[in-house]
Amino acid sequence: MRYAKFSMDDPFISMAEVRALVEGEVHFLAGVALLPDGREKIASRSSTVKVSGKLLSASHDPKEVNEAIRGRCFSIYPDVILGRDKNMFRALYSEATKGVETSKRCPKLDLVFTDGVIVAGIREEERDSKSLREHSMKPFSQSGTMDPFTSRLMVNLARVRKRVLDPFVGVGSILLESAWMGLDCVGVDVDPSMVTKAKANLSHFNYQCHVIQGSVTSLNLVGGFHVVTDPPYGRSSSAKGATLRELYAAFLSVSAELMERGGRLVFASDSREDWRDEIRSAGLKTVSTHLIYLHKSLSRAIYVVERG
Repeated sequence: MRYAKFSMDDPFISMAEVRALVEGEVHFLAGVALLPDGREKIASRSSTVKVSGKLLSASHDPKEVNEAIRGRCFSIYPDVILGRDKNMFRALYSEATKGVETSKRCPKLDLVFTDGVIVAGIREEERDSKSLREHSMKPFSQSGTMDPFTSRLMVNLARVRKRVLDPFVGVGSILLESAWMGLDCVGVDVDPSMVTKAKANLSHFNYQCHVIQGSVTSLNLVGGFHVVTDPPYGRSSSAKGATLRELYAAFLSVSAELMERGGRLVFASDSREDWRDEIRSAGLKTVSTHLIYLHKSLSRAIYVVERG
């Protein structure tokens, strides 16, 4: 088995991302997921998973953990997920690590205490924080631009394996993450200045995506996509005179036509708006919604939608 330690900033979103990245049963503890073998590239592709690797032991008994690691050499990284357990873990840590040689030259061992269980695993992957930092410094940005962490999260929630479409591309935040993952990516925006900025941002990182100017209501594309996008939120937003609800209804209808069967649509919205009726009217079904706090006047809702 394998393990993944994820961010506790919003554990439910982290759990949803792990489920999207992993095929097969996943067992969750607070801050940790235990995964089946055969699914690498979890932490390195993730937005919220910090580290992952090969599971050596997961037990309430420190002696059992010690049996799995005794006589070996590790660089140990202890972590207590729930702060109230720190004092308890001190005694358990001492017993679990008896007979273990420690050196920074040896493999990294994550020793995580959570829900009364000690999880021990050899770290093999870490979140690619460097690329996230670099993408946050793209040449063109603007107020309300989606951050790289949320953009990468949304692409992962969509379970994209090959083709991804962003019909409200803006400055290209979602395309940057899609291209970084090596996906076949297409972006559309009605505003020619946004198209220019998105292309410039992609070019800055030597990424390749097809970016075109056009309206979401009149896309001329062949289907087979997963759709990931950050549509307009403001109540005054419009497209050729359409109201915001008309724009979303058209966008959802077009997305349903362009999605491959079993494909996913992941989109962001102001959490004060409810799009479930429009989603049903487009012949789609809502799988889940997740709230991300931005500031005191706005929380972002992430909708995960499927085509049957």
